[in-house]
Amino acid sequence: MSYLPLLTLMLMLAENSFAWSSKYQIMSRGTMPPLFLSKPDEALYTSADITDTIRKESVQEMEKVTEVVNTCSESRRPLLVGTNNAFGAYVNNNSIQNFLFDCDGVLYRGTDSMPRASQTIQQLIKRGKKVFFVTNNAASTRMELKTKLEKVLNCRGILKEEMMIGSAYVAGQYLKSCNLNKDSGKKTRVHVIGTAGLCTELQSAGFDVSGGQDPVDTPSGMSRDELASYPFPEGQIDALVIGLDNDFNYRKLCIATVLLQRNPHALLVATNLDAFDLVGFDARHLPGNGALVSAVEMASGRTAINVGKPSSTLSELIMDGYGLEARETLMIGDRLDTDIKFGNDSGMKSALVLTGCTTSSEIASVLKDDESSQMIPSLIFPHVGYMLDDATSEN
Repeated sequence: MSYLPLLTLMLMLAENSFAWSSKYQIMSRGTMPPLFLSKPDEALYTSADITDTIRKESVQEMEKVTEVVNTCSESRRPLLVGTNNAFGAYVNNNSIQNFLFDCDGVLYRGTDSMPRASQTIQQLIKRGKKVFFVTNNAASTRMELKTKLEKVLNCRGILKEEMMIGSAYVAGQYLKSCNLNKDSGKKTRVHVIGTAGLCTELQSAGFDVSGGQDPVDTPSGMSRDELASYPFPEGQIDALVIGLDNDFNYRKLCIATVLLQRNPHALLVATNLDAFDLVGFDARHLPGNGALVSAVEMASGRTAINVGKPSSTLSELIMDGYGLEARETLMIGDRLDTDIKFGNDSGMKSALVLTGCTTSSEIASVLKDDESSQMIPSLIFPHVGYMLDDATSEN
């Protein structure tokens, strides 16, 4: 039997596969070409591809938003910004000097930057505007957030740690302001549900921390008998802080519940109450910290103090701590219930971008609901690239 026809067929498939792979830039030197082809998936897209896709999707969503806004009463209509010059005029007319940016969904999505986000941030800073990054993400320290922004936005050398206002840092500052154990002279003890970043920020604020990430061999469950015999090495606590914990489990819930039971005067603090985040190219809902907080609240009968957006606690820390005037400040975000409400409740102007969680249908619901007026943004534009003062820019 001759194998020549089969060998020829295999070589033809390999050649065609190599051509397809070269087109989509998935071949590497010394790698054998695949013999069987399949539709390219999201993992094969380059960062530039994803950024351009986000740009196009946000512009398309803006068209839907325009239709929605034009149907509502004029008194409730946010300003729709369609050009860079229009945004510049708004900033000048309202004497905006301070810019507060949410991060994920506004400046980046995962590890991919939003359209022209880097140029926008650099231009604002170089023009002497005060720029801050305000995120409900409690997983990172201020330095870790700064490092990520520098990498994703490619703007090393101009960002400073004091520009970073993460909810982990805010939780520490809030607890310091409470002057816990001031009279006794004892070091304040804080139990944490959350990541190493949250623990680090609280330790940096001067607190003795328990909880956080468990050793890898720690069981995730806890039986009735195990809870009954658990020795609680955490001891007496003065506060319990909840940040998003991807390893949250029934064991952590049991320990937190009894700690609050044994320490009725301990503060229960939430870094944020976000319901969900978006992941993947098809925008899947990833449960947020609000889901964890609700579990602890239900089990303990306590109500958490929220120090993230849209809380007044965060607003006071920013305005007083950095000497800002709310009327000269613009909050830029992608969520109506956190970013936009935070800006409006605090007396700032608020800007919604369409690169994150909010859709035209959600905007329509808010515009029709009289009780949701605090979630109506001052202005809307597709992405942060529209903030760039550049008459020749193509958005």
